[in-house]
Amino acid sequence: MLNLDNLKKQAKLLVKWHRGRNYSIGERIRILPRYRKLTDVEVLALKFALSDAQEIIALETGFKS
Repeated sequence: MLNLDNLKKQAKLLVKWHRGRNYSIGERIRILPRYRKLTDVEVLALKFALSDAQEIIALETGFKS
């Protein structure tokens, strides 16, 4: 069973890593179709909202929408 609090923390951590310019999250962000063709540098330059991070966590957890 999924723990909602854990998923929220994961999403916040993604945002924190993006703000910290952590290149390791580029691949995870490119899971979203709108960012698929971006490089790591481009991914880190874009505005990355908590809702984007939540969408990534949902997709990684198996939710389609």
